[in-house]
Amino acid sequence: MPAETRAMLPLDQHLALTQQLYFEARLLDEERFADWLDLLAGDVHYQLPLTSRRFRADRSAALAEGPAYVFDDDKARLGLRVQRLQSGLVWAEDPRNRVRRIVSNVEIYRAETDGEARVHSVVEIHRSRMDAQQRRLTAGRTDVWRHQDGAWRLTRRLIAFDHPVVIDSNLNVFF
Repeated sequence: MPAETRAMLPLDQHLALTQQLYFEARLLDEERFADWLDLLAGDVHYQLPLTSRRFRADRSAALAEGPAYVFDDDKARLGLRVQRLQSGLVWAEDPRNRVRRIVSNVEIYRAETDGEARVHSVVEIHRSRMDAQQRRLTAGRTDVWRHQDGAWRLTRRLIAFDHPVVIDSNLNVFF
């Protein structure tokens, strides 16, 4: 992404977009996946790259292949993931895990393209499984939301995991 600008949105748009983030989290917590997919732009790009943990003094060149991804999805792929979760065949989700998303540290700025906003946020996901195990995942997100047809639509999400490795036995959640 280009160098960051901190131009603010008008207050009404800022509040509407903040509410959209909270609404998105509730839709996912309630497993209303079809409604969540409706919040996504047709050209959405949803990514979770693997993080590289290196010592600060390590000046060696990074791998030339580029980043590897846990998720690198478009809307069609996200739809397939939703179908899989709703199929009843995902044993790790039967019985249903209880999931809560906490969205915080929300910053919203005008994007470089008219009608779009750049949103930085932190998400904390709490999962409670049948075996009483509780998992907590945290990540930072950099989004681009586009105002189209009278609503805000997610067009890009880049997720930055706080964990150096995936610490859960399965990752059947959306960030």
